[in-house]
Amino acid sequence: MSSIYEKTIKNYHLLHPKLQKRYQLDESHTFSGTGTMSEISGGSFLVRMLLKLGVFFRCFFSERGKDIPFTIQNKASLLYRDTIGIEWNRTFFFKGKKRFFDAIMVYDEKDNRILDFFGSPHLLLSILAFEASLDGSLTITSGKQWLLLCGKRIPLPKWLTGTSVVCESFDESMNCFTIQVHVQNTILGTLFFYKGTFQEEAKKSC
Repeated sequence: MSSIYEKTIKNYHLLHPKLQKRYQLDESHTFSGTGTMSEISGGSFLVRMLLKLGVFFRCFFSERGKDIPFTIQNKASLLYRDTIGIEWNRTFFFKGKKRFFDAIMVYDEKDNRILDFFGSPHLLLSILAFEASLDGSLTITSGKQWLLLCGKRIPLPKWLTGTSVVCESFDESMNCFTIQVHVQNTILGTLFFYKGTFQEEAKKSC
């Protein structure tokens, strides 16, 4: 059975073998990694104050810094009664506090696309586009977005959205995955930026 990413990533076969393995996520395949964000930056004072609200939804946060340890976990999870998705749980370890980026991605079979339910409880919904490049890297771009409120999906105009571009690759010289995320708004500019490296944790034997 193909994972939701094998179904939707354009030119999946171009991905570095390590990335192909990493994105074979389904009910029987998980991924856990640890690493360091060399930089977490972006956002004016006003933007960062607004992002403080994201802490209550385990998503956005205002803290910034360099060389921030983090973990990432991907596993299958039940979104609704009959809908299985893939959790994306990232934890950042700032001095004296932890901050989170939680989401769950599901496959929209009708339109052959991935939907990203962001936050816990879910706060935002976004359409994601995935594409592999000739250099073996993967680019993930967000599209149309909705605010999730009281069980309703409220479409967000473009000027209210934060468009994200995620670039992930595997660096053979360092034997690790690399990640870069840039979230920006057409009016406010960069809202959030981070980049770093991580390695897969060895799976524990029974």
